[in-house]
Amino acid sequence: MDEDMEFDSGSGTAVPPQAPPQAAAAPEPYDGRKMIDLVFVQDCTGSQGSYISSATKNIEEICAHIFHSGKLQDREDLRVGLVAYRDHPPQDHTWVYKNFGFTSDISRVREQLSSLYATGGGDGPEAVTAGLYQALMMDWREHASRMVVLIADAPSHGIGEYGDGFDEGSPDGHDPLQIARQMASKGITLFFVACEPALSGYSYATDFFQALVNITSGLMLPLTTADLLAHAIVGSVLENLDMERLIREVGQAVAQRILGANESVDDVAKELHERLLLRNESTKRVVIESIYKDSEEAKHNVQVFMTAPSLADARPQLRKVRGTRFTDKYLQARMQGYHSPYSSYARPYDSPKSYTATPTASASPPKSPTPRKVVSDFGAFSAPANASVFGTAVQSSPFSLAGGKAAFGGMRNGNNAATFGDEEEEEDDGRQRVELREDSITLDQAKRIAMQSAWRSMRS
Repeated sequence: MDEDMEFDSGSGTAVPPQAPPQAAAAPEPYDGRKMIDLVFVQDCTGSQGSYISSATKNIEEICAHIFHSGKLQDREDLRVGLVAYRDHPPQDHTWVYKNFGFTSDISRVREQLSSLYATGGGDGPEAVTAGLYQALMMDWREHASRMVVLIADAPSHGIGEYGDGFDEGSPDGHDPLQIARQMASKGITLFFVACEPALSGYSYATDFFQALVNITSGLMLPLTTADLLAHAIVGSVLENLDMERLIREVGQAVAQRILGANESVDDVAKELHERLLLRNESTKRVVIESIYKDSEEAKHNVQVFMTAPSLADARPQLRKVRGTRFTDKYLQARMQGYHSPYSSYARPYDSPKSYTATPTASASPPKSPTPRKVVSDFGAFSAPANASVFGTAVQSSPFSLAGGKAAFGGMRNGNNAATFGDEEEEEDDGRQRVELREDSITLDQAKRIAMQSAWRSMRS
């Protein structure tokens, strides 16, 4: 940050509220190397088969892209953890969770994923809270960029959904709102892959997960097909690395303004954004076309979840969203008879010649499948051909840069939502698109930097 940006000290209360007390730990020696600790928390109940398959098939390539694009130096600089969960008995009688721990051997992660299969689940909500708690309690490295990617299509117990077998909350006694705040205080950013349209079949699930990622300054990634999973994960991690770089540079000064001088996050973020623009700061940003309509009820619910001390405090204040949560474009695409991500799942890295689609239970196989357009010749985000510290040949990257943006569609502006149809060369064929852009830092990103800086300062 520019030296002329002054941050006054003083007294004030912590923002955001309800941060759990954290005991100060002796810092580990730090040699300045960039390190990443990345945990996947995967729902393994009956509806998640395509997402488990996609993660299994692409995990080595995903990690290779992260390693090379993140400019890591040693194999041990990237550690990947896996937590799988189902549900508590009597809703499920197999297992509640499996915590495989961290490893830098990505082939081992692939073996762990391949051992999982989707089954069971009982009632609607699942043991999300148990999975998140396991991720929170892992042995995170002190100086690593810490990220959790949660992949699910059902909410935690206790948020007020009809037919919840554990209506009072998770039987293990943990509260997901409090877990999210503990993650934020530990510098763990949560990204949530919302598997749609199943998730929005619940009354409050979408708002609940949006609040969780907001608390940790992460992103919600609504996907309508598993074939976009790899792109969403890589893009999210690369964007978060840029956020991490700026937090380490300006975080202490930003936190002094918010916690010491008791200034609002919005005011500090606005000034931070302006000053970063003045120095031409650019960042990567993953953009996923939104399928959600804005509604006042949804905004209200997100705010309630973010500020309530617990689920029990939040539930009486929630409001039902009237009508559909989906945009007209999404609903129209879902009704189309030809191949679209709203009616079938495709394998992420199939070439047009080898394209296959596995239909969901509610859809028929397309008569004339149209392959998804995937740009694979982007040097800026790809590893050298046949070179990978994980022992897996990297053929090409799913990302590319052209004119400062990745070519997964014609997205413009916004946070992780976007509109389409304004690219001359891009046909609007109804498919959801993912894009990784590198452009001037946004105000939303500045707010995320400010929030993460405040949380982390509260634990020190």
